[in-house]
Amino acid sequence: VKARAGIWFLRKLSGNMNNKALMGAMMGNVKKSKADYHLVECCYAGGMFFQQGSAQCDCLHTVAPGQIIPILNIPILFFNGSEDYRDSEDKWLRLCKDDRSYLHVYDGGDHFFCHDSRFVDDMLHRMDKFIQMTRL
Repeated sequence: VKARAGIWFLRKLSGNMNNKALMGAMMGNVKKSKADYHLVECCYAGGMFFQQGSAQCDCLHTVAPGQIIPILNIPILFFNGSEDYRDSEDKWLRLCKDDRSYLHVYDGGDHFFCHDSRFVDDMLHRMDKFIQMTRL
C-alpha cells in the first residue's frame, strides 16, 4: 500500500514539475540517505526520460509481482535494506516456486541501498554466487 501511494504521489509530481525540479526533489531525498551521492547521481542523471514521468508511473502501477512471481519457475534473489519498507519480503519468498530463492537484507541500508558503496561489493559477490549456485 505504501509503495502504491508513493507511485501515485510521484505520478502527480512528475506531471506538474519539469525534469530538473523532479530530479532535484529526488536527490533531496537521497541526501537524507547514507548512500553515496555519486553512485545515485549516475542513476538519476538521465531523469524521468524526456518528461515521461507520468507514463512511467502508469507503467509501475501495472506491475503485479504477486501475479508474476508464482509463474516463474526459477530461483529469485531478493535484496532489501533494513531501513526500507519491509512489508512484503515474506510474501515474495512464499510466492516463489523454487526453494533456492533467497532474500538478503542489508543492515543499515535504506531505499537507496544498492547505490551505497558499503554494500556494492557484497551485492555483486552474492549475485555471482547465486548465479553459480543456481545454474541450470
